[in-house]
Amino acid sequence: MEKQRPQKEDEKPREVPAEKDKELKELQEELLRLRQLKKERELQELEKQKKKESSQVSNDIQDSLPSESYLKEEPVELEIEDEIEARFAKIDDFLTSNLGTIDEKAYKQHATQIESELQKLEKEIVGETGLIEKELSPYEKLLESYPWLEEKRYEFMYSIPSKKQNLNDYLSWRREWSKVFFDYARYAILHVIYVKQIAAEKPFAKFEDRANCIREIAEELVSQGLATFLTKKKEQLRIYWKSLDNWANEIYNWAYDLGRLDPIMLFEIRGAQLEFSTLPKEDLEEIFKILAKSKRAKIIKLEEGQLAFRIKLE
Repeated sequence: MEKQRPQKEDEKPREVPAEKDKELKELQEELLRLRQLKKERELQELEKQKKKESSQVSNDIQDSLPSESYLKEEPVELEIEDEIEARFAKIDDFLTSNLGTIDEKAYKQHATQIESELQKLEKEIVGETGLIEKELSPYEKLLESYPWLEEKRYEFMYSIPSKKQNLNDYLSWRREWSKVFFDYARYAILHVIYVKQIAAEKPFAKFEDRANCIREIAEELVSQGLATFLTKKKEQLRIYWKSLDNWANEIYNWAYDLGRLDPIMLFEIRGAQLEFSTLPKEDLEEIFKILAKSKRAKIIKLEEGQLAFRIKLE
């Protein structure tokens, strides 16, 4: 009986050395991290979408925009998301079933390819910035500028000082809170503030006498020329954290960049989803007049008294 020829050492598939287990685990952890990153990005986009829809519903109902053309959303690009998920699954299958059984040379080659693919996926998920920035809430932005809002030693700021006993403290309190209130409106991109609604938001919900505190702050902003009351009962406050002239410049630059020669209507400004998109209708019409007066645009009167404007390209 013929003896079986012993298999040479170089003919045997070399197992992945034990030290490679660590690298394999790191690749698996990186895959898990990217999947979590993708979820975070999707949640971020969903939150932005909710805010956009909320803004659309609450913004200037009296504009009476045509329902078929009012702020239509672009379809979600599900195909791209499915492609990324499919690439994740392919890497996952390979890491859990194949990579531990191939020889060291093949292991190195495949590990390099997988690492490169993971890097590409990360760039696609997070974009060129290299990270997903968490969008801060208006209150979180306030804390960056006014950390005293959560410091115990400043809890006295949540009650109004006596005007009779210490006028200087009272005036100082009004000025400091007017800055906070003004910046809150700016961070939240609010042009019109409803007093009852703002009383339930941080940090104003912590006031001992919310109604009087907010009224005092609103009066201070009005006295500084930074706000006006829109109703006799002082229930609505229009805050001017940018002047109409500045908004006119921004709207003109936006329209100029579009390169539009045909009239731009109100619903298109709303649909731009920029800071000026939620300006009150009356302010937008005033801005049209500012642009016309500076000869940068021409006002177009539409049916039912609505206005549009056509910019003059220089």
